[in-house]
Amino acid sequence: MKGLYYKDENIRLYNNDFLTMRSIPENSIDLIVTSPPYNLDIGYKSYNDGVSYEEYLVIFEKWLRKCFKVLKNDGRMCMNIPLDKSKGGYQSVGADLTVLAKKVGLKYKTSIIWNEGNISKGSAWGSWLSASAPHIIAPVELIVVLYKNQWKKESGSRISDIQKEEFKEWTRGMWTFKGESKRKIGHPAPIR
Repeated sequence: MKGLYYKDENIRLYNNDFLTMRSIPENSIDLIVTSPPYNLDIGYKSYNDGVSYEEYLVIFEKWLRKCFKVLKNDGRMCMNIPLDKSKGGYQSVGADLTVLAKKVGLKYKTSIIWNEGNISKGSAWGSWLSASAPHIIAPVELIVVLYKNQWKKESGSRISDIQKEEFKEWTRGMWTFKGESKRKIGHPAPIR
């Protein structure tokens, strides 16, 4: 079901291909929270998640350019992306995508480390107990926090309903909680 998924007086959620949809006006979005495909050849029904890394970066740059256009001047963006990947060759995904975001005009605020704690039990067997070619496991992801032109929010309701303990917990640069199970959610790339 593509199109407008949910709407109330302040929120609109769309289920659509962001690159092809035309219903979001420029300079209209306060916040983009996203976990774009990681290019790990996951079996999505409507997206090829196994393109070359170079093609992935080209697609990602187009996507970031559109994000930049639709964000308000004080709009923000939080991207949940991998730190790196080894499938199909080692790549510094987090660093590469952050550089692309800055290239299209987004400004970097910070990165939050999401410690999922999901370490595969047999992931280092190729070099098990050998220092000759160890496989390094990084059970973390990044949440890169970006903004368009100014960090301080001046648009919107300016109402803050966050509690003191929530504020302290969520403004720390390390978050530790497990991601959801693929089986429980029924999606190849679950988030909590």
